[in-house]
Amino acid sequence: MDATPERQEELIRLLRDYREIQSFLAKSPRLSFMQFEYAVTHGLALFMLEPDFSFEDLEREIDAFLVAMPAIKHIFSKPRIHLKERGEILPTESVRIINNTTIQHLSSHSELWTDIQDGEIKPAKLLTRIYEDNYGIYENLVFCQTVDGVMSFVRTYMRFFKELVYTNQTIEINFLERVNHLNYFLALGKLHIGYSRNLELYYPVSMRCLEKLQRITDGIVPNLKRPVYSKNKFRPAKIKVHKTNILSMDKDYRQIYKLAKLLPSGAPKSGEAPGGRALEGLQRSYFGFCEALCVFAVSHFNFVCGENAVVDFSRLDVGFRFRGWELRIEGSRTVQPSIALTVKKDAVYKIVLIPTVLSLGEAELNALKSSVAADEYVLCTPYEDDGRERCLIGITGIESFRRIQQIVLRGMIYSDGTRTDCPFCRNGLVPNAELSEEPVYECLSCRTQIFHGVCPDTKRKYFYTKIAGFRKPAGQDDEPWLAKRKSEARMFFRNVTELTDDMEPVCPHCGRVHTD
Repeated sequence: MDATPERQEELIRLLRDYREIQSFLAKSPRLSFMQFEYAVTHGLALFMLEPDFSFEDLEREIDAFLVAMPAIKHIFSKPRIHLKERGEILPTESVRIINNTTIQHLSSHSELWTDIQDGEIKPAKLLTRIYEDNYGIYENLVFCQTVDGVMSFVRTYMRFFKELVYTNQTIEINFLERVNHLNYFLALGKLHIGYSRNLELYYPVSMRCLEKLQRITDGIVPNLKRPVYSKNKFRPAKIKVHKTNILSMDKDYRQIYKLAKLLPSGAPKSGEAPGGRALEGLQRSYFGFCEALCVFAVSHFNFVCGENAVVDFSRLDVGFRFRGWELRIEGSRTVQPSIALTVKKDAVYKIVLIPTVLSLGEAELNALKSSVAADEYVLCTPYEDDGRERCLIGITGIESFRRIQQIVLRGMIYSDGTRTDCPFCRNGLVPNAELSEEPVYECLSCRTQIFHGVCPDTKRKYFYTKIAGFRKPAGQDDEPWLAKRKSEARMFFRNVTELTDDMEPVCPHCGRVHTD
């Protein structure tokens, strides 16, 4: 497990976000499918982004940070320091400062001589004085602790505001579009009833706060390698702040003192990263959330289950059907908990999801692969910074259920050999020989196109999808984080392979682009 402050803060947040999941599943481990549908809109939260603070108070605290930013930047560039003096014996050619003490020391230490000629001593080494800048004064330690508190505040609320702003853009409803799934808006409504109405109150202030937090980040992050911060990384965990002459008389450090006194009320509640039983409970809660989200995602992707189907979260095993496809979701709570999605039609394609809030080592992953045979193994994590090799599944991400549907769509395509039914909608596929030498199948209703490819390096087959007549969205002046999110969703999660910036499919076997 990474021990970085960012990861510790994330674990503390996850404990808060997922604490209700496990308690609900413990009280209601067995549900009929109708009871499960009712629970999603009443007791089982699969999406949560409700603020538990006052936007007005929060914005005032952010404004106080902005007032102190000139002082923070000035201290980064010109901090108060003490000169630290020490004596050191160095080779003669390296000595820059000599005094009477140097001569006295040399006269009494003949082992430092090289030769004596005509009454003159030729020294090999001399005692000199070394002066170093001492950044570890109390006021600078308070400054570094305050900077850490500000960055902790910024990281927590930037994550919240980013999700809020992105969710607002995600759920802008256009019932005439043909790119999203038929049940997409139904799923959004169940995940967060009334969210669009409430968001109108939060959106303007969220945009303002996000812009201000970004200014704070831009002002602090580039300066974190400055000596006043980098040389004070190893300091007491919690420094008690009290007034000193510098903190009361220096105009810049006085701002730091005011900011340090503000942080306990403004910054998110701190604490130690969970460990032991708390971490195990978090892992169980996250695994239960992923199980429930899988059932929800599949049931809103055309699949239906029997009237008497039971969703048992103590040992999940539920089957679904759509056209000629059969899909079974099985949860395994072994040493390494996993969720198996088995799709069957003309062939069987099995995908194993591995939900974890911990760092999974290569040995644990290989042990799971040796005990559970599958075509794919997908690591699911609630951390957004873990890269593309992991699937982002979290309670604060409105599109988490769509990522699961994307995985299911891939399983449906790979298990289908006849290509008569569209896996995305309820209509049929027709061959289109004009698009490629290999057979290409297209749905005239939802415009899904299924292409067949062969990796020239590994000689292994693969499939990729496109949308007929669909063009890459025009570039907009979005923030980098928003552009990244939009880049992921620009095919509306209908692509079954990774896409390049030019909307070209990436071969899942060698990671290269083989299409023209």
